[in-house]
Amino acid sequence: MSVHIPASDVATPYEDDDDHSQGSGQSEEDNKELENFDDWVDEDEHKTKSLFDDHILDSPTGCIKYDRENHGFDLLEVSTTLAIRQKPSSSALENLDSSSKIFSDDAYLKPSIEDDPLLQLESADWSDSDSEEKPKSGSSTSLLSQVDALRKIKKLEAQLSQAHDDLRSFRSTVKERFDLLQVAGIGFGSAPRRVPEPRDDDTHYFDSYSYNDIHAVMIQDTVRTSSYARFVMSNPAIFRDAVVMDVGCGTGILSLFAARAGARRVFAVDASNVVEKARQNVKENNFENMITVIRAKVEDLDGLPDGVPYVDVIISEWMGYCCIYESMLDSVLIARDKFLRKDGTVVAGEDESDEGETKGQGLMVPSQCRMEMGLGDVKDILRERITFWDDVYGFRMTAMANEVYDECVMDVVGPETLLGDAMTIKDLPLQHITIRSLDFRSPFRLTTTRSGELNAFIVYFDTFFTADGKDLPPNAQVSIYNADFAPGQVIRIGERRASESGDEKRKSVDAALKRRKSSMDILASTGGQTMDTIAEQKQFSASPKSVEAPLPPPAPPAPPAPTAASVSPAVSTSSLGPTSILSKRPTLSQGGTPRRASTGAGLPKPISFSTGPKSMPTHWKQGLFLLRSPIRVRKGTTVTGSFHCRKSESNSRELDVEIHYLVEDPPLGAGAPIPTSASPREAVVQMFKVR
Repeated sequence: MSVHIPASDVATPYEDDDDHSQGSGQSEEDNKELENFDDWVDEDEHKTKSLFDDHILDSPTGCIKYDRENHGFDLLEVSTTLAIRQKPSSSALENLDSSSKIFSDDAYLKPSIEDDPLLQLESADWSDSDSEEKPKSGSSTSLLSQVDALRKIKKLEAQLSQAHDDLRSFRSTVKERFDLLQVAGIGFGSAPRRVPEPRDDDTHYFDSYSYNDIHAVMIQDTVRTSSYARFVMSNPAIFRDAVVMDVGCGTGILSLFAARAGARRVFAVDASNVVEKARQNVKENNFENMITVIRAKVEDLDGLPDGVPYVDVIISEWMGYCCIYESMLDSVLIARDKFLRKDGTVVAGEDESDEGETKGQGLMVPSQCRMEMGLGDVKDILRERITFWDDVYGFRMTAMANEVYDECVMDVVGPETLLGDAMTIKDLPLQHITIRSLDFRSPFRLTTTRSGELNAFIVYFDTFFTADGKDLPPNAQVSIYNADFAPGQVIRIGERRASESGDEKRKSVDAALKRRKSSMDILASTGGQTMDTIAEQKQFSASPKSVEAPLPPPAPPAPPAPTAASVSPAVSTSSLGPTSILSKRPTLSQGGTPRRASTGAGLPKPISFSTGPKSMPTHWKQGLFLLRSPIRVRKGTTVTGSFHCRKSESNSRELDVEIHYLVEDPPLGAGAPIPTSASPREAVVQMFKVR
């Protein structure tokens, strides 16, 4: 079992226990002060012995009262007059005056009781200043006044103690705030730290679409571009007089298709620098009175220009590697929720007396995508990406191959690499799917139809265009394009001459391939076969001749686009090449067993395309998740598990994928050969990055 956990996924605990204890505590001096406060507050609670007998009173004030009542001696009065303490008889004290000998003898300064509480009791009339007026002989303070003064002192000491508690709490609060400032990069008494900037996942993404090459690759992807063109140009009922939004317009090619199909208004939105060229493209083709190019993120748009309340159609080519890489679908769904016409919208009629027409939800183009996964034997890819490093001019460099297993490899493989039928692991109905559901876990069960080495899971996607936007049935088929020209060739609609011979066509293709090498590997030779023209080329080959009228000339009549209800799961055709391979993808509920195709002549069919190994290669290629431990399988081997996919925590444009799987071989029949390597019986978990 091999498990790889990226360092970015391991959370580091926030350790601040020491700092917290320091911030919330106090110094030793503070503790001592608080102890003294407690002693002062409790001083009136100490047991005190009478000056004249062995009677023990509860407090110094009680002792003074007792001696005054039982022995006729008022300590407060005497202490106010003489400020002395000793244990003479009560009668002897009556004749004392300031000239008495006892006041000059140090022996009388020694207390008879150590730590006598009466020594801590001070008269309110004492003064350390010789210049102050001394109290007159014989004057005294009433006991009630003294008790009242002591109560006030006790109350003030309690308030002081509370103030210290508040100060301690304030210190703790300040410490916490100071720690937060330090975390934010703001310090005191030192050079200011740089405040970390918010993570930016968008700048690099939009910059990458500012250059011509990437747009040339996408437009020259015939499967991609012709599928959009066929749907738009063959459905004038959808686009004529409609308001359309093109999300991520790029060069503006889809906006131009919509305008030519009769759209009343098109909003082409993109946040990349390429929008400046899109404006020029719109102007060059005389559609500036219909197409409004907006440079912005659709998330930042608060409304549409000229007070337009909604759009009837949202068209976008948002798909990335493995369908949802780059997270552009998030932006498309936000545009849908903000600007697409809601179900039940009343559209006002031309006449004031007309009450208007109630319409349903606007249309998403494309209307549905499905992520597919199959079992693969991709020995050629392993040889190029892995075993190549075993011997580089006589040197071993196997460390270079380690990271390949941690990332999804984007490459083109052929139909011969599939070990069995693929199945849908994520259905994306664009009319109602939510952003939250784009992080998902999907169970799968795949069965091999031949023997081989299982060394990769192959992930790709199928795309569907329907006129009503309703969900397609699970067994709806996708068109598989099998063209006789290489994927890197530039197809210019209507440019070839009818008199051009097959050899001349072959030479022009070879010349095109020599001039430009596609970002894709050119895997298949055209073999000298002739190229079929695209069936719809006459519908969008000519440029508009005049823009004097507010709307372009309507597109020629075409068969209506199919609805989800009218889709036949049995037949799917392609007009790109002379042959059409029918492909069906079973879902989990079907147990991986496809139904037999049946004829459905005469029924309307959706426009669709596949990016899988059986179809003509596209710029999306296929996502290959290479297994660290390849497994030898035979016909009937079952692979069950779950596919986990979510946005990366380090970059929302990237994906983190986990594949959990268990391989089970079928029972061996009589005389069947024993496989060279047994299938593992434990579940395997492998993690990947899609970036």
